Amino acid sequence: MLNKKVGLIALLTSVAASGVWAGAITNYAVGDVLVCFRQAKDMVVDAGPISTFTNATHAYQVIPITQYTGTQLASVGTNSISWSAFTWLSDNTLFVTKARPSTSLNSQTTPWAAQGSPAQGGTVAQMDKIPPGALDELNALVFANSTPTAVVEEDNTFGNANYTDGVSYSTAVNGAYGGNFDGTFVGNPENTTANNFTTKGAVARSDFYQMTPTLGHALGTWLGYFEFSTNGAMTFVAYPRTTPVIASITRSGASNTIQYTAGIYGTYTLRGTNSLTSGTAMTNWPAITTLTSGDNAIHTATDTTTDNIRFYTITAQ
Repeated sequence: MLNKKVGLIALLTSVAASGVWAGAITNYAVGDVLVCFRQAKDMVVDAGPISTFTNATHAYQVIPITQYTGTQLASVGTNSISWSAFTWLSDNTLFVTKARPSTSLNSQTTPWAAQGSPAQGGTVAQMDKIPPGALDELNALVFANSTPTAVVEEDNTFGNANYTDGVSYSTAVNGAYGGNFDGTFVGNPENTTANNFTTKGAVARSDFYQMTPTLGHALGTWLGYFEFSTNGAMTFVAYPRTTPVIASITRSGASNTIQYTAGIYGTYTLRGTNSLTSGTAMTNWPAITTLTSGDNAIHTATDTTTDNIRFYTITAQ
């Protein structure tokens, strides 16, 4: 009989809720994610450090954006409003949203393309004017419902004496070019709701991508997506950044040696079977052993069997 060992991969996901470590416009730090809205007025929200979004403890963890209130959003609008989420790092790495079409809410968009550091630095130069502009408006007490984490601000900067150190979100994202962070970014970071968004019953989603500066061609890394509900609430759904991989399978006598990487979070189980029976889910294959996890290193597991054909999978939960 055929003496062949096959490695297969399966990944289960779980959902959990968690709060966000809050930042503040009053002490904005590079790498804090800004969630911004604009219509006749703008709102700039400091949703906390990027690590909150990239270090989610569970696959598809749901992270609520709690730094603004419904009353604040209502003063800006929910129907026909444009919004985006973004931040940057000191090496000109960008994190930027890309809207999913309303007809394809369950499908990931094509990732943004990364550019060189000088090009992405031009976008950073537009983004980093926004926090000081929001702080200008907060200090001027322009709108009484502003808070250190969510500033409701005037839409137009030009000729506005309240803006002394920065600009409004609208001015930064549009500029003289009319969009795409004054033409410095590769596309439109905004998602614009319909004029009947609050009553149509469908959420709006924008994928969140990381673009590390590159000398060649590279697509951004998908980190998950922001979901904006018709009631004005927003959440971030994190994508698992590590998945289990069977690197190799070797046999010596009756012993099979499986080399694998697991993941940073979760419990991983090696499972095996000698038959791919139709209708039998891989999650129901007999468990062999619980695997080492918590890092990205290659580990080894052993399965002793006299089976001539053996299939393996790793499940995670």
